[in-house]
Amino acid sequence: MNQQEFLESLVCPRTGTPLTIAEDGKSLKSEDGTVYEVGDTGIVNMLYPKELLPEDAREQYLYDQAFLRYDRGVSWVFETLNHSDEAATRRFFIDLMELKPGMKALEVGAGTGKDSALILDKVRPGGTAVLSDLSPNMLKLAQEKLVTDDLNVHYFLGNGSYLPFPDDTFDAVFHFGGINTFSERKRAFDELTRVVKPGGKVVVGDESVAPWLRNTPTYATLLKANPLFRAEVPLEDVPANIENFKLHYVFGNAFYVMEYRVTAKAPEVDIDLPIPGKDFVDNWRIRAEKAVD
Repeated sequence: MNQQEFLESLVCPRTGTPLTIAEDGKSLKSEDGTVYEVGDTGIVNMLYPKELLPEDAREQYLYDQAFLRYDRGVSWVFETLNHSDEAATRRFFIDLMELKPGMKALEVGAGTGKDSALILDKVRPGGTAVLSDLSPNMLKLAQEKLVTDDLNVHYFLGNGSYLPFPDDTFDAVFHFGGINTFSERKRAFDELTRVVKPGGKVVVGDESVAPWLRNTPTYATLLKANPLFRAEVPLEDVPANIENFKLHYVFGNAFYVMEYRVTAKAPEVDIDLPIPGKDFVDNWRIRAEKAVD
């Protein structure tokens, strides 16, 4: 997928309808007249809404200010968490995506590209990696750092709750380290799942100290020092059309990583299937009707 094909693959992040590419290739326009600019380095500004919700705008500002010192700060955090092996842990959760050469992967919240580099290695040669972030400065830094030989890499500024792609576009999607602060987190989970082909993987993680550690002395100090670690794993936001869900705790059991496989439709219980071997009709529906709340 070259740059022109990438632009042609994008859709309106609000409506999912096709976009019109300007003759000079410098912008895209939606049916309602909204214009999305293509930067000089090829980074496409697909942010929606144009005026971000307050929490998202705050996070964008903070990351834009911290992009040069971000990697050092994050590595220090992981070192404090039981002296975790950052490189090995990152390899672990990228492996969960089950990527192979030639596949197409999306990373939402690519930051400075630490995990992106591992994703690129998995899909090369011949694959496609699409990297996005809310912060222009973070994404520019990732673009400058990453080695993109033997594969196609594309970048866009985007809100993970409004992805500019048709259904079933990617083989796998990855996000780590920001979803706790998303203004529309449930919508983000729906979007991350929507753009993955049935059978593909979604891998998502962020801060959340494991329940069995929250009252221990050092973790109690951590929770007091940084409220983000008090977040609960957002199980209620996971879409219904998934299978093989697994939950992992990493980085000293202070971060979670969830993985699941996307299915074409949500599972159901056959509540009318008769129980075999009985001389009267019995099934889940009948038992529910007889149950006392």
